[in-house]
Amino acid sequence: VERDEMTANVQFTAGTNNLQVERFLLHLEQTLDETDEAMGGGNVKTALMKLRSASFSRTSQGSTSGEEFGSLEIELFPGDDRKHSTADFNREWRKRINMPAGIEKFVISVSKTGPPGKPIEVNLSGTDINKIKQASLELQDLLKGYVGLNNIDDDLPFGKSQLIYELTPAGKSAGLTLDSLGRQLRAAFDGLEVQNFYQNRDEVEVRIMLPDSERDRLSVIEQLPVVLPDGGTTPLSNVVSFRAKQGLDTLTRVDGQLSIKVSADLNESVGNADEIIADLKSGKLERILSDYGVSASFEGRNKSQRETLSDMKMGLMLALTLIFIILAWVFASYSWPIAVMLAIPLGLTGAIFGHGLLGMNLTILSLFGFFGLSGIVINDSIVLVTFYKQLRQKGLAVKEAIVEAACQRLRAVLLTSLTTIAGLTPILFETSLQAQFLIPMATAIVFGLAYGTVLILLFVPATLTVIESARSNIGLKEIQYT
Repeated sequence: VERDEMTANVQFTAGTNNLQVERFLLHLEQTLDETDEAMGGGNVKTALMKLRSASFSRTSQGSTSGEEFGSLEIELFPGDDRKHSTADFNREWRKRINMPAGIEKFVISVSKTGPPGKPIEVNLSGTDINKIKQASLELQDLLKGYVGLNNIDDDLPFGKSQLIYELTPAGKSAGLTLDSLGRQLRAAFDGLEVQNFYQNRDEVEVRIMLPDSERDRLSVIEQLPVVLPDGGTTPLSNVVSFRAKQGLDTLTRVDGQLSIKVSADLNESVGNADEIIADLKSGKLERILSDYGVSASFEGRNKSQRETLSDMKMGLMLALTLIFIILAWVFASYSWPIAVMLAIPLGLTGAIFGHGLLGMNLTILSLFGFFGLSGIVINDSIVLVTFYKQLRQKGLAVKEAIVEAACQRLRAVLLTSLTTIAGLTPILFETSLQAQFLIPMATAIVFGLAYGTVLILLFVPATLTVIESARSNIGLKEIQYT
């Protein structure tokens, strides 16, 4: 169920002037108004522009700040008062946005209720962060080829440009190490603490460092004097070589291994997450993993779904076992409960048919409805079999008892089902967004019970006939009624 908030976050390349970020945010605000007007108005309630900050929900850092960041927070009118959904409005807005050069990351996130995480989340892990990052970029390119995916990104974006220094052969022959050289660079640019003293109640820290006029100039680095192990000095450029490289913001470890999480949002009206994941597992993802020597696991909603379905399988076996034990105890028979429980798949067939008729997808709550339906749909069978048992106790033959039970209990079976169906039907026509997540559950119960009831009146008597005939053919002694 969609909420009424959207957030557009943008990150330009490091060093971008904040005026450029502001111009893009103004463009977003202008296209937002144009989209609202083109869709009939009454969609956008407020829009708040924020400079120097953005909240990338997929990143491990959460909220980030800097000159290159900006965000536009949009509040829409309540969904009940709008003609268009948040997702539809988002798609139309994206069509009007012109992306300028220099953007590293642009995300329009739409708040939704439901399980945490994204529909597509792949956790890449390994020992070399550069190889993991390259695998992440290649996986992102692969995901861009699937219809319906957007906001494709990972949780380890490139940061500001860095200077990577390495010792030259002359530096190594002079006895320098990267560790000792790093301490000298830190002392020059970050300062070296030489004294602490108190002045009244204030603690004063004395540090020796290069003056600001030299620390802010890149050319100073090359001429910085470096102390050699033998006590002599030499310019830094003689013993070190530099290369520029974009750095990574924050390293994340999962179970002791470096990891990057690649995620994407999904437009469920044109794409299916399970189909995309199945296609990735067919060999496309394995090729990327083998090229870079990393491992992968699917997280997010897919992981929640796998865990939930696993728990449901165990719960289903337990529920069916308990139902059989109770029915066998009540009927004093091990075969009659089979006739009653065969109504369960009939009801599930009707539930699936109902989802297709209403154009709905099967959801986790639909499966919860299946569980409830399994307990409700056998009520009609119990009513029928119980009356059949009473007739057999009176001495009627099998065929006559079954026919009489079906005829006499027709009204009771119909009333048992119709009252339940009538109580749940109003939920199917509920238009409130707050009630949308209940509709799949109600659909499963209503259609499953309606379809199952009709078949129960035909299927259960036929099943009882088969069971009783089989007992007679194999020579089992009939139940003695007293």
